[in-house]
Formats: sequence, C-alpha cells, structure tokens
Amino acid sequence: KTVKVPNTTLAGFATCEQILQAAKDNGLKMRGHVLVWHSQTPHWFFTENYSTANNAKLVDKETMNARMEWYIKTVLEFVADWEKKNNNGKRIITNWDVVNEACADGASATKWLREDSDWFRVYGNEEFIVNAFRYANKYAPKDVKLVYNDYGCASTAKNKAICKIIDAIQAAPDARIDAVGMQTHIGINDSVETFETAVNNFLAKGINVQITEMDVANGSSGYNAMK
Repeated sequence: KTVKVPNTTLAGFATCEQILQAAKDNGLKMRGHVLVWHSQTPHWFFTENYSTANNAKLVDKETMNARMEWYIKTVLEFVADWEKKNNNGKRIITNWDVVNEACADGASATKWLREDSDWFRVYGNEEFIVNAFRYANKYAPKDVKLVYNDYGCASTAKNKAICKIIDAIQAAPDARIDAVGMQTHIGINDSVETFETAVNNFLAKGINVQITEMDVANGSSGYNAMK
C-alpha cells in the first residue's frame, strides 16, 4: 500500500547523525532504542491524514502496516548508510530494540498485551509486534541483533506473556528475534530463583537474554539514586 509520508520525514536525523558521530569519535557501540513503542510514537502517526485533532479517526491495519514498514525501513537504512559512508561499514548500532513494553503488567492468559496503546487500538492483537520484527528483519543488516525489550520480565505473568510474543514472532517465517532485553528494575530482596527461571524460559526459546537496564532498589526505597 502506498504511504503518504508525513512532513516530518527526516526531522530527527540531524540529531541521529550527531549521536552516531559521537559514538564513533569515542569508540563506542550502541543499541538502537526503539522502533515501536506506544509511549514515544505520536498519536498523529496512527490517524487518518496524520491529523492532530482529538477526535481524529484511527487508520486501518493495512495503512498502519504500510506506515510502520516505511518508518522502520527509513530508520534502519539511514543508520546502515551512515555506517557505510562514515565508519567503513562497521556497526555502531549492534542491537535494535524492535518493540518495547508491549506486554500488560497484569498479564493473564486472555489479556496479555498492553491495551492503553494506539498500536493495540489499531490492531487489537499481537500482529503489530510480529510485523515489526518482520520489517526489522527485512531491512536491518543480518549481523544486527533484533530484540524485544520490557520491564518486569521476571514476573511469572509477564514472563509467560513475553514467551507468547516470542512464539508468535518465531512462527512467522519472515520474522527474526535474536534476544529478549530484560530492563531489570529489581529490589535487593527480590527472588534470585524467580529471575533465573525467567532467564531460562527465554533461553529455552533458542534466543539470547540481554540486560538492557539495571538498577537495584535497597529495601523499600525507590530506584532514584538521589534517595
């Protein structure tokens, strides 16, 4: 389906170039975060004619698929082209969080996806997650790892939900998932055994596990280092 490209097509790439250049100058590798995330995707990306009106109608799945594929293609090809021109083709971004935080906190066997999301409002199921990994696999270099990232991964309910996502992605022949990113916001008294079980459940799917963030709260204190 033909995509009507928003007027802001290349608005963010000047900053992206600065970040890539800074990483190169300092000999750093990066992870790309993130291609599909309810929190950072503006509402107008989901509406007819990219309308910003409060009562704007959401587009259908076919249109949303075309927009998502255009966006993922544009971002991944820009990065790969920059690396080719400015870093002898060597990777600066070695991993991409393709989808972030799509599982519900109180996941159950029947309601396991986050529903307070325009992605869910358009699709109503995990189709957008699978498609994101299909498009990422299509346009990302094969040596770049594709990751599903979330918090609370050691929770039994969310762990099961993420495993369902992995199964759905792996069932799509043109999709690829290489790892789960565990954000790992934990407390000093949390169960080591529960965390180990969660990691092993992911490894059993034949993918890797990455610790993408890590903070350990002391007792009842929050994660804010200033407390």
